[in-house]
Amino acid sequence: MIIDYHSSIMSFVGSGRLPLWVTYVAEGKHPERRFHDHEYSEIAIVMKGGARHLTDDGSAHLKAGDVVVIHPGTVHAYDKTGDMELINIVYDRSKLSLPMLDAYSLPLFKAFFPDRSEKVDASPVANLKLNDLENIIGMVRNLESELKSFRPGNLFASLALFMEIIVRIARLSGYEIPEQRMRFLIGDAISYINKHYDRPITIDELIGLVHMSRRNFFRRFRNEVGCSPIEYLMKVRLHHASEMLLYTDRSISDIAQSCGFYDGNFFCRKFRENFSITPQRFRRQPHKNMSSDPEKKLSQAIFPEKAPAGVSPAAVE
Repeated sequence: MIIDYHSSIMSFVGSGRLPLWVTYVAEGKHPERRFHDHEYSEIAIVMKGGARHLTDDGSAHLKAGDVVVIHPGTVHAYDKTGDMELINIVYDRSKLSLPMLDAYSLPLFKAFFPDRSEKVDASPVANLKLNDLENIIGMVRNLESELKSFRPGNLFASLALFMEIIVRIARLSGYEIPEQRMRFLIGDAISYINKHYDRPITIDELIGLVHMSRRNFFRRFRNEVGCSPIEYLMKVRLHHASEMLLYTDRSISDIAQSCGFYDGNFFCRKFRENFSITPQRFRRQPHKNMSSDPEKKLSQAIFPEKAPAGVSPAAVE
């Protein structure tokens, strides 16, 4: 397949702006069969009319209300675009600092923010009814206006509007993740650990929170997070302890107690197991040993990239 052009998000946004933009293509103005790819992700919403969406994996007919999500690495084009009116949200998901929280429990979440190893189908992920389509278009127009403004807080407001649009489309899609309720309950357990990591937490406490059997809870937790509840609790405590070592002058024993380690020797042993360095040495020379961004390196060491987005370091801030 011959690619006519390659698109970068820098075509839309400049330095110091969010990697997020809105584009609009009027009826009959979209070029036909111009195959291209881009460095960013794109949510395309068909406002009216229709077209044939062509990708390197196949094709699909689009009609008014269809929502298509394209990610970097997908070559695509549109054909028979004579009556199609389109509005797009373009975003670089690798550069957006989003508080994921329980977003992984949303329908279509992985369509908008897929794992690196997961290929997303370029066919429509949702079709919006007329009233819902009009509401979503209005929200996208508000996002467009905010992105183009220089009012105080416009970046913050733009990010909030973008997240609201994602949530609204996901909830309107009608798509249900299997065992959605169970995943939400595991999210409750994760949130509870994130909030109460500085005090003793028992498995019975977590099981009472999610109303599952012990065996079912352990199995589902590991499936969602990639480790056991106790291992995850340890990761959260070490994450907070490493930040306190980097950015405070508090004693190591004080930090250990503040992060739920009631035995200083145990804390030092676990810290060394995870970072191959003692807390004392880490505090004395963190920048030499860890990297130009020691906090990021620590977070990656504790929370591997394969973990779900809902369990990233951002979720334990």
